[in-house]
Amino acid sequence: MKSTRHLILTVCAILAMNFAVHGYTDPAEKKIIYFGWDGPTTAEDFLNMDIREIDAHCPFDGIGFCPVFPIINRDGKTILYTPTWAAGNPPVLAWENLQELVPALRRLQETRLKHNFIRINSAMFNGNWFDDEIWRRTLNNYGLMARLAKEAGFEGFCLDVEPYPYTKFPFKFRREYGHTFEETEAQVRKRGKEWIEEMNRQFPNLTLFTFFWTSRDTQHQAAHPEARRDENDALLHAFFNGVYDGAPETMKIVDGQEARGYYASTDMDYERITANYHRYADAWIDGSNRDKFKKITSMGISLYLDSYVKKDKPTRFDHHNDNFPDLTTLLAHNVMNSLSHADEYVWLWCEHGTFWPNARFAKYKKDDRTFKFWDELIPHCTEAIRFGRDWAKGIAPATGKNILRNGAMEPGETGSTGGPEQKKSGINGWSSWQAGSSPKGSIVPENGSVRFVNVTDGNISQTFETKAGRKYILTARCKNESLFSTPQLGFFYRDKGGQGLWDFQEVNLFTEEEADGWTRSTMLITVPDGLKITHLTVMVGVKGEQDPSGKDKGVLFDDAALYEVEYPWEKKE
Repeated sequence: MKSTRHLILTVCAILAMNFAVHGYTDPAEKKIIYFGWDGPTTAEDFLNMDIREIDAHCPFDGIGFCPVFPIINRDGKTILYTPTWAAGNPPVLAWENLQELVPALRRLQETRLKHNFIRINSAMFNGNWFDDEIWRRTLNNYGLMARLAKEAGFEGFCLDVEPYPYTKFPFKFRREYGHTFEETEAQVRKRGKEWIEEMNRQFPNLTLFTFFWTSRDTQHQAAHPEARRDENDALLHAFFNGVYDGAPETMKIVDGQEARGYYASTDMDYERITANYHRYADAWIDGSNRDKFKKITSMGISLYLDSYVKKDKPTRFDHHNDNFPDLTTLLAHNVMNSLSHADEYVWLWCEHGTFWPNARFAKYKKDDRTFKFWDELIPHCTEAIRFGRDWAKGIAPATGKNILRNGAMEPGETGSTGGPEQKKSGINGWSSWQAGSSPKGSIVPENGSVRFVNVTDGNISQTFETKAGRKYILTARCKNESLFSTPQLGFFYRDKGGQGLWDFQEVNLFTEEEADGWTRSTMLITVPDGLKITHLTVMVGVKGEQDPSGKDKGVLFDDAALYEVEYPWEKKE
């Protein structure tokens, strides 16, 4: 298990170093976005909502808005039009249909919800990609959605390309239109290029958010699209390539990785998601567009909030993490992990609850039943999301007490070394260790930090007395100037005899990019019961290879901290 985990960590680190920062030149502020069944959909919903309640109950940075608006249909009747259910022969929408939404949507700028998206799906694609008149209407209607997002001050729009029955599967290959699969692929690619050009004409440099995008399958599946010819989304890869044919390098595309995030429970799950994204995400993309793909596409991560509701019967979305058996705590942990690993956006899909219990729109559309407040379905849900969000963003709650000694890595009297023929690190309060079976490098202080050079398996550490039930946040920063080393943050436990409990050792990559060229890693620790644990050891270190040329600069570490915390939802009254 240890070797498998180290392989995933190493692959992830190497691929990340060779993968361009996506969609922006500097690290972006992380954002968490709400999508789901409940939420405002009409101008009336927005104009009647209580702004104070939005801020009081909403732990997000933005929401996905699914617009509903009146139009006059072909029979001359005024109906409420829902683009996400508009499959078939599309009407021609006009800007006048949408105008009244603009001042209503702008109300969101008065709240914490600053990063919002118009949510649409593939229903407005007809599926007959060769009919020019239908395509003219399609471009017009999607273009108006992009314009609505721009006029409302939104970040962009969200396109859900999942093949639902009610969208009538527009990316399914249909022989009845009289064209071969190859001819249809070429036409869909052409339409994809025209589509993204129109979206950017209406909303220059927009952000296209997707629940899933090119990361949906493996490299092998991407290399053999012909095997998918009878699937309901067989033409998606052609559409993807058309989008990159026409996309300007100034826009962003977010791959939300829907299914992978829904099932994630452990640190290793998030590392695997990250590694697989960097390995496979561009496998569907034509070689001529690979550089553009890497420049404008960013890795998002999803969470499915309903999966954290305690249930009587098992479901396929159940979470299993021995370190966090309480689902509220696991939610906080997974929010933090998602934000730490994502390039910019994390999103929650929410079905059977509401964050706005007093809003008029907080009802099921079919039978007018009122949604339950999420804090009733998942105890302290809102607090848990905020807790994970704030720690991932480096906002330490005031209740956290930092017990780490010399997190600033100042030189001075050091602790022990991990064996003979090993030098002390020279970092005050920290012990040092390098594996005896591996070539050794140097661990030395440098201008208020510590530098590891040519260390193949080593760390500096501190040990603290602890007991079952105690909770901590471990965090540190690193600057990786090495092409051969993988920096890691980690911890393990010892029993009263000093024996390391290696089955419970955890390590994390440094994934949270900061503006000064450094990256941060943060871990949530809950000391488990039943193992007779007496001590906690925390560490920063590296694994890797030595540079044969001797020119490798190595890895710097600084700004470490170990906060002893209480979860707000577990405090005694």
